[in-house]
Amino acid sequence: MKSEILIQYCDLKREIEGLEKRIDKLENQSETVADVVQNGYKGRAVIYGVDCYRAQKLKELKQILQERYDMVVKQKNDIERFIKEIPKSEIRQIFEHRYIDGMNWVQIAYFMNETYKTDKYNDNSVRKKHDRYLKKF
Repeated sequence: MKSEILIQYCDLKREIEGLEKRIDKLENQSETVADVVQNGYKGRAVIYGVDCYRAQKLKELKQILQERYDMVVKQKNDIERFIKEIPKSEIRQIFEHRYIDGMNWVQIAYFMNETYKTDKYNDNSVRKKHDRYLKKF
């Protein structure tokens, strides 16, 4: 898996959130419409109905958003699966912190040093371990 795909993970999470909000908004919109018309000298009357054109457009848009949502979730799951299948725990943690948690190299090194109670990690060593693993693919 290329690093460009891995880098997209944080963007995919944000896109999923945005798509979920848009789908929810569409689901909460009503297909009914109302209009107020003049009813002679007696006053006004309110007419209710279903806007078939609008209902069809909402249905099509929801389908498009759902397809995008499914595609993005699949990509996100592929990235999760790739990270899960990394055999070495240390490398798996580096990838997880980098792509899933969105940490930079300095933050990852600090976290790894705190986890393993050591000072052997720095931003350069963590990045090199990451790059070496990616070169295998």
